[in-house]
Amino acid sequence: MTSNSYQNPLSDSDYESLVSSGSLFFIAGPCVIESEGMTSDIAAEIARIRDRYSVNIIFKASFDKANRTSIDSYRGPGLEAGLKILAGIRSKTGVPVMSDIHTPDQADAAGNVLDVIQIPAFLSRQTDLLVAAGRTNRWINIKKGQFQSPEDVQYSIDKVRSAGNSKILLTERGVSFGYRDLVADMRSIVRMKQYGIPVVFDATHSAQFPGAGGGCSAGDRSLVPPLARAAVAAGADAIFMEVHPEPGKALCDGPNSLRLCDLDFMISNLCAIHSLIPRTLPPASLAAQVNERIEPAASKLNEAAKKIRLIIFDVDGILTDGSIIFAGSSLEIKSFHVRDGHGIKIAKRCGLEVALVTGRYSDVVERRARDLGIHLVHQGIWDKRPVLDKLMRELSLQPTEVAVLGDDVVDIPIMRRVGLSITVPEAPLEVKEASDYVTQLPGGRGAAREVVEIILKSQGKWKDALARYFD
Repeated sequence: MTSNSYQNPLSDSDYESLVSSGSLFFIAGPCVIESEGMTSDIAAEIARIRDRYSVNIIFKASFDKANRTSIDSYRGPGLEAGLKILAGIRSKTGVPVMSDIHTPDQADAAGNVLDVIQIPAFLSRQTDLLVAAGRTNRWINIKKGQFQSPEDVQYSIDKVRSAGNSKILLTERGVSFGYRDLVADMRSIVRMKQYGIPVVFDATHSAQFPGAGGGCSAGDRSLVPPLARAAVAAGADAIFMEVHPEPGKALCDGPNSLRLCDLDFMISNLCAIHSLIPRTLPPASLAAQVNERIEPAASKLNEAAKKIRLIIFDVDGILTDGSIIFAGSSLEIKSFHVRDGHGIKIAKRCGLEVALVTGRYSDVVERRARDLGIHLVHQGIWDKRPVLDKLMRELSLQPTEVAVLGDDVVDIPIMRRVGLSITVPEAPLEVKEASDYVTQLPGGRGAAREVVEIILKSQGKWKDALARYFD
């Protein structure tokens, strides 16, 4: 990431190298380009720090802040002048450059100069913008919206990938917490790590108070160091910090910007914290830690998934979180996740058979099955082996063509007889040991969708399924 050639932007191999290295990297620069001289001076200091600590740093500055609170706020020099300044910085320092775009028509021009195109948080769901950015084949930094959950960002990722681009960064920048305030939830870093994409923590914007400055945003830069340290400890792959020589005079985001003179110490401090984190355990979830011990090689899992034609789901603990609410003598309530249902519908559209086989009987399960168009429903089944044999006979399937997703010991006998056995993080250890894979997402909260995606991706059907939503 230290190329000096403007014509040689960050490549696929640069991205793969950064992802596989496990090293902490940084994004730093002023919020907006105020002048060519000041912006170049900041970039020169960032280059010095890069060389001193041998760290990867991407320089960020906006050529146009189109999302300012007030129409009177300073926005920057604009697309043409701003990109020219950024190109000069890259040429002089060898530091990769990043800026944000706000409309699809800016993508091509930005892609001719920038190494990384940033999608602003407020625009993180804009389909045309994400697809246009993806088509540039540059790295794409998606800032998770202040209104988005870590799981919702999957759809933003899919939009960029629909353009054939997988060089993606995800940035956590805080979530709305009432009016004019944000909260930085470190769990978001852990949950977004499931996508296998570098997760960036924006320490300065997480210290922002949106719109609280009387026509502009306020903030508290004293929160930047502790938030950045917490994010590194939580497993963030990169830290984003806006810096300025004199934040009190900055034309944008001054209250939450770090002083440029403090950046050297912060990078040294954060690298020291990062060095203390054990690299032998992935900073994701308990499920990922279990998978490190029992999951077969990715190629083996992929080969097994390629053959699957039928997915058998248990219900309680798989399509629900396992809780059951009884109200009165006859009313039973279960909670199903919409994302799991959507995944099952995608599976059926792509030609997979889906069956529900559960040890309890419930009218709610029958209704949910009807909603999803599932006709193979077997309830009140304690010994599930005869049902497995019956389904294979009726559908003319071999055991290697069946996947089972279960979460308790009653599922173990059929899990051992099929081509792909899967469980969830909450399952007992005995079930995990009998499984080929433990999902990253919990039962009733996306595990079924995760399994469908794994199978369809292995069969080359996932992209076609998504394409239907973008046509």
